[in-house]
Amino acid sequence: MIMATSKPLVLITGANQGIGLATAQQLASSGKYHVLLGSRSSSKADAAIQQLLADTQYPVDAAAVSPITIDITSDSSIAAAAKFVGDTYGSLAVLINNAGISSGPAGSSLRENFRAVFETNVFGAAVVIDAFLPLLRASSYPDRRIVNVTSGLGQIGMAGARGSPFNARAYAAPEYRSSKAALNMLTAVNAVLLADEGIAVVAAAPGFCRTSFTGGQGSKDASEGARVIVRAATEGDPKEMYGTLVADEGTQFGW
Repeated sequence: MIMATSKPLVLITGANQGIGLATAQQLASSGKYHVLLGSRSSSKADAAIQQLLADTQYPVDAAAVSPITIDITSDSSIAAAAKFVGDTYGSLAVLINNAGISSGPAGSSLRENFRAVFETNVFGAAVVIDAFLPLLRASSYPDRRIVNVTSGLGQIGMAGARGSPFNARAYAAPEYRSSKAALNMLTAVNAVLLADEGIAVVAAAPGFCRTSFTGGQGSKDASEGARVIVRAATEGDPKEMYGTLVADEGTQFGW
């Protein structure tokens, strides 16, 4: 049985912590959206929701957020999540591909490290888009979007920028950088292919945020980075947004 929801339905992958959780909080607390908080395990998703509900500074209505289990490294998990959303809600208004990793498991070989990062940051995002696209197409929401969370580190120009604190000499991370460069291309191609259907595909670069992902290092907190993602998902004319990059630092697509 399909549950009716009067608010646009937003799915966020990797939303049980860090920037993803802050994004879920900002969207859900606005009162304008119903957020599906995606996590690799139901226990982590439930715990994250309890954390949101306990926050008195930015109160979230329990009816505005729901857990969903989705492991983006597993095609069967992605398919099950898409089926759940389809069976439960019938459609999806906004998809935010936030889940990502910076490196593989400790002790990984070079090939294993690259494979692990690409499996999540690129292949996972590609399969999630493919699985949920029918639900986006089924939505009557006038501002349907796919937001891919990228990084300025994925730009070739930044990697080679002399004197930059984020160039490859200061911070190599070849597997992470190349995965985000690939995600940028995935964003650009899907933006072109889906533009005529009125589905805006947008990239968001939240910047260097202090989260467990960065080991607590960064110039911004998670909520600041999340605001960039929220802007990419909700602001601007959708006809002009497709294929664009939303960022605070002036980062732009290109070589």
